[in-house]
Amino acid sequence: MVFMVVLMFGSIMYTVEKTMTDNANGTQFNSIMSGCWWSVITVTTVGYGDMYPESSLGMMFGTLALLAGLIVLALPVTVIVAKFSDEYEKSKCEKKSKGSGYR
Repeated sequence: MVFMVVLMFGSIMYTVEKTMTDNANGTQFNSIMSGCWWSVITVTTVGYGDMYPESSLGMMFGTLALLAGLIVLALPVTVIVAKFSDEYEKSKCEKKSKGSGYR
């Protein structure tokens, strides 16, 4: 799923920035793979800052990519950590109750 999100936003960003950017130097997105690099960094919320969209439409898709990364990666991780914490606490309680028995 993450691969599909990265590929989708990388391709969209390459296309948008290639068509919308009108400066003399062109765009930082020279290929779909450079768009995918940007998408990986954005979706995982690392944000190196080495590449960024320059057009307003590109910035809008950048915001959508960030939100997609939060939904696809960050929310499931919080659920997994919460479940792990619950199981760990349950294990500690069981261990404590076994150790406090009478002999």
